[in-house]
Amino acid sequence: MKQLSKLFERLGKNTVSQPTNLLYQRLEDALQEGNKIWLETNNDSFAGTPVHLDEEFVELLALSVATNGELKDESYQRTTWLIRLDCIAAVAYPTEHWSKTRLESLLTEKEKSPEQD
Repeated sequence: MKQLSKLFERLGKNTVSQPTNLLYQRLEDALQEGNKIWLETNNDSFAGTPVHLDEEFVELLALSVATNGELKDESYQRTTWLIRLDCIAAVAYPTEHWSKTRLESLLTEKEKSPEQD
């Protein structure tokens, strides 16, 4: 019986619990939705689409299109960043996109509505 309880104890220690903090949730949302995000660390900033996320790292994929001065054979470049979660100081992600017409209509509605104190 002691061996069985030791086995369950070891299995319990080896299970990976998913982080539930807000940073992890936002990264997981971006991974699931395929959204581009921007990350800030103490030394640098990164932009890309998450392609992998675990309790320790996020992996971002960034695609770049060639500019006029670059060779035509190299029409795009792919860069993958592997970033440790505990190094991230800030994350930016899109929450909603509007067309110019939609934004103008929202602003017009805001101006027409009476202000509430």
